[in-house]
Amino acid sequence: MAKINNKLDFIKNLSWDDLREWAGNKIVSRGQDYQKSGNVKDLAITPDGALIAWVLGTHRYATLVDVQKGELASDCNCPYDDICKHAVAVVLEGLDYLKKKKEIQLCSKKDKRLEAFDDIELDEEWEDEEEEEWEEKDKPLPRKVPSAFKSKAKSSGSLQAFLEDQTKPQLVSLVQELAKSIPEVHQALEDQQALSKGTVKQMAQSIRREINKLSSEPGWRSHWNDEGYTPDYSRVQERLEVLLAKGYADEVVSLGKELLEAGTNQVGMSDDEGETGMEISSCLEIVFRALPKSTLSSIQQMLWAVDAELLDEYDLCQDLEKFWNQKFTKDDWNKLADILLERLNNFIINKKEDEFSRNYARDRLSDWVIQALQSAGRQKEIIPLCEQEAEKTGSYTRLVNRLVEDKRLKEAELWIRKGITVTQKKWPGLSRGLRDTFRKIREKEGNRLQAASFRAEDFFNDPTLITFKELQRAADKAKVWPEVMAAAMEYLETGTPPQKSPSWPLPICEIPLTGNQRKKEFPIIPTLIDIAMVEKNPTKVLYWYDRQKPRSYSWGWGGSQDEQVAKAVVDEYPDRAVAIWKKLAENLIAQTKPKAYEEAAVYLRKVSQTLKKLNKPKDWQNYLIDLRQKNVRKIRFIETLDSLDGRRIIESLK
Repeated sequence: MAKINNKLDFIKNLSWDDLREWAGNKIVSRGQDYQKSGNVKDLAITPDGALIAWVLGTHRYATLVDVQKGELASDCNCPYDDICKHAVAVVLEGLDYLKKKKEIQLCSKKDKRLEAFDDIELDEEWEDEEEEEWEEKDKPLPRKVPSAFKSKAKSSGSLQAFLEDQTKPQLVSLVQELAKSIPEVHQALEDQQALSKGTVKQMAQSIRREINKLSSEPGWRSHWNDEGYTPDYSRVQERLEVLLAKGYADEVVSLGKELLEAGTNQVGMSDDEGETGMEISSCLEIVFRALPKSTLSSIQQMLWAVDAELLDEYDLCQDLEKFWNQKFTKDDWNKLADILLERLNNFIINKKEDEFSRNYARDRLSDWVIQALQSAGRQKEIIPLCEQEAEKTGSYTRLVNRLVEDKRLKEAELWIRKGITVTQKKWPGLSRGLRDTFRKIREKEGNRLQAASFRAEDFFNDPTLITFKELQRAADKAKVWPEVMAAAMEYLETGTPPQKSPSWPLPICEIPLTGNQRKKEFPIIPTLIDIAMVEKNPTKVLYWYDRQKPRSYSWGWGGSQDEQVAKAVVDEYPDRAVAIWKKLAENLIAQTKPKAYEEAAVYLRKVSQTLKKLNKPKDWQNYLIDLRQKNVRKIRFIETLDSLDGRRIIESLK
């Protein structure tokens, strides 16, 4: 009992800052929502003092929280690989029990939740209670075991002894009963039966139906409550592994083609964070292992892999890299190159697609042609092909890069100029990339003044801290930075063009930027502030900060530069930093949204820490009182304030 009491005392004394330091602001907030919504069920405590509970979410998860070496440690069989919201919810539920002096039941040695934690240490004095009946609501997810829990329990082998004691009829009856009640067992037995007969057509058809069923519904994930649906392809994965292990590689490859087509459509319809794609990729990895073991010839395997990659729009085929790591003969690559060249020459334009999509599809195919030509030793055909394709799809960058690699710089320059002329209106991003390649050519040639003129053109077109730093690096190499910097600062402050400065040292840029220039208002204060912060000059930072026009803070605006300004001046001008943080916090509080309250709390903590350093604790307390009075009806915000005054969590619970 002493061990249990010590751990419960540790949890009792937790503050909100302790919890946030352990799990992070976002996870703590989500954990609060879970606990308040009643998602924590059947809280119990192990004889070792760990809290354990079911937590309802997308599935029902077994969650355990312990105290290890004076720190919180948790484990949960949810997919999240770090401290999760379910663990935070369990901590808060435990505190709620302690606050209300509700008894926390000792969990049984046979508690089904413990199955999620195979490596948890078992207490020898654990009461031998009757196993409780739990209603299974969801299939358990794969288990994760933290290193904090070291296994000392050993299997007794009682299950094996039980099975060995059964007669054959008894075992047959037992298996039949299991097959009736557990669909997975029934399916596995059918698969084994098909494999034992050497006929897998029925099994392949069954897997095909399962793929069609799973891929019919898109995956989704709600960012508001983290709920959603992810198709579970684990059984498809297991069955493909069985087929491959038994030597049916051809069947696996055939199913893989259908899986890739159906999966690509499903991922395209899904609205999640990649979980659906990961499920499909795990199955395709088996298909890619099966491909070299199939009866397809080398060239047929290569074509299968190329077609898979061309179909893949969502990085589902990342494991195909292992297939391509095999050694193929030059003859194989020659045949592949000829087949793909024929496809390229007969490329059919899909009139339903926009121009960008058509060009993208053709470029992907021609990339494979180039790779095959390269591997076949037919390098002389590559640049003529790139020239042809540049005219058709605007793929000038690929051609120029090839010419630069071959040190055909004059030809590269001609194609750059031509490419910029063609792409600058349709695809300005391509045009800028070509222009940047031209600058690099000048750098390679040692023409540093001309290279710096490109950076100057970029800066005066878009005067930001990034373009200022790039200009500085280029001008430093050309040994003209002092003169360039003076003109650049004059431009930021007054708008005076650099060419009007008699000391401007750079030549006219060979490829000037074209198009409409954005109208600028001088002085360009945000950039001047950024430069002052880089120079670590807080006085100049505040000089420009105070000359900004008042801004309206729209919804979602994070005040990122204001935050940086406060950080830059806090050592020399702490009162100004406090005022900025207060302004940022109050603008977030005005949004009346729980998420905004969390963000406001970050700034309020900075205010608290700074005022304490200034030995002004009363100012902080008075400010808290003022915030409470002004926002008394914002219950969630008042809860946020409760977490800022250093009180224990248990004291702020109702």
